Amino acid sequence: MTYDPNNANDPNRPLNPNLDLRTTPTARTSNTWVVWVAALAVIAVAAFAYSQWSSTPGTSPDTTASTTQSEPAPAKPIAPTDNSATPAPAPAPAPATPPAAPAQQ
Repeated sequence: MTYDPNNANDPNRPLNPNLDLRTTPTARTSNTWVVWVAALAVIAVAAFAYSQWSSTPGTSPDTTASTTQSEPAPAKPIAPTDNSATPAPAPAPAPATPPAAPAQQ
């Protein structure tokens, strides 16, 4: 037998006839857990940034060879080209087909 909330003869029925048996929907508000997660993310980023900016540098203050004031190596001068000279003749091109074999007798 199934339960019928409209059955007036049900012994388990509440005695108050004005009782509303329907569930009333609650007004849905914004999720508060999203606000807490966002606040924790902002705090975590701020803590990481503060820890990076407030610490001393992790490198040695000693200079290395690449940071000292050494003179650069002198550049080799390029030899001037002589534009008045005539260019050498180009070599003869290779034949397109091999020479024919002598006729056999």
